[in-house]
Order: sequence, then structure tokens, then C-alpha cells
Amino acid sequence: MIELHAEAPKIIVPLFARTLPELTAQAAAAQRADAADLVELRLDPLPRQDWPTVLAQVRAAITKPLIVTIRTAREGGEVDLTPTEYGEACQALLAQGSADALDIEWLADKTLTEELRDAAHRAGVSALFSEHHFGSTPDTGVMTDTLVGMLDLGADIAKLAVMPRNRADAARLLLATAQATAQRPGKALITMSMGRDGAVTRYCGGAFGSAATFGTLSAASAPGQPPVTLLKEKLILGEDL
Repeated sequence: MIELHAEAPKIIVPLFARTLPELTAQAAAAQRADAADLVELRLDPLPRQDWPTVLAQVRAAITKPLIVTIRTAREGGEVDLTPTEYGEACQALLAQGSADALDIEWLADKTLTEELRDAAHRAGVSALFSEHHFGSTPDTGVMTDTLVGMLDLGADIAKLAVMPRNRADAARLLLATAQATAQRPGKALITMSMGRDGAVTRYCGGAFGSAATFGTLSAASAPGQPPVTLLKEKLILGEDL
């Protein structure tokens, strides 16, 4: 399982590739990168029949904590699965015993969410609930309630990513993060506002309660992810202030 704390935010590097050679190169780079604290394996760009083999190969190459993610089309990903198919795929990945955390889409059927949460915990894996809004930023209260609701349903980590229309939207994401942190102190959150207007939230999120952020070594898995070296530099400067 993974432990995260906003006092010392971690940097997550995504592996996002459409071919196995490309993925192998990304995994090797992530393992070498001192600034990469955790690694996220995005399986959805790859053929579904290859997912078990891909996970095994990445786990063999990565000793850092590994988050395993199937991002479906309804959450901005690259694979279109029914809830049943999504649940079966996640269960199969958990059975391999290679993940440290499983990304579980919060907007899926709540019964399925609970089943995957329990299966993750039985496997000794952190349940990371996630929700993504690639076209808008919800109301501040809605974002706060979403994060709190994830935690109250048993998420070990609650993740929320939104797209701002302006800098005020990015500021509201930070406010919602702070409000959720105040309501559920000590719980792990990962929040970010995407794109150019939201970039600042990736650097200063820890001050508001976000315990991790995403940086890239090559391919980004979402809009606005900065290079990991720049992200590390800015996070260090933030700790020094």
C-alpha cells in the first residue's frame, strides 16, 4: 500500500505508451529518475489482451510504488468498457499481485466501487478513487463533497482532476482541496487543475492538502503535466519558503 502526506508531496510519473517497446523505455527512464517517487501505469492505450503481460513486465522493471490505472472513455481515457468489463479487468489485475495502488473510477457504479475497494484491500493494495472533468470545473462545494465522499466510502487516496476556464477556477480547486482537508484531516488527497491556467496547482497543491502531483519524463497522460525536473525544482523551492 501507498502512504502519502501533503507535508511532503510526492511526484508521480505516468507511463503512457501505445507500444510495448515505448512502454519499456518509459519504465526504465522512470526507474532511473531520482525525481520520480511513484509510477503510474496507464494500461488503456494498450490492447486489452496484453494488460496482464504489460503489468508483469513493468513490475519487473519498477521497484518504486506502482499505481495501476485503466482509464475508461467516460473518464477521458482510451478504452470503452462497460462497468462489468471494467470491474473484471481490475479484479484480474489485482489477482496478479503487482500493484501498490489501484485507480478506481468514482463515477462508476457505487456497488462496483465498493467491490473493487474491498478487493484491493484484501490484496494489500491502496484503493485510489478518482474523478476527472476534462471540460469544466464543478462548483467548489461539489468538488469538496466529491473528495469527502470518496474518503467516506473508504478510499485510501481521493483524486480529483478538473479543467479550468480561467485562473479563478484553478483557485477554486485549491479551495475545495483545503476544505476537504479540513473536514477529513490526515487523509490523502491528490488534486489538480489541468491545462495552462491550472498549472500552478501542480506546484503548490501541497500547501492546500494535495499529497502528490504528476510530472512527465516523456509522454503526458493529461493536459498541463510539467517536466518532472521542473516540478521537483519548484516543489523543493516551495518547501524552503
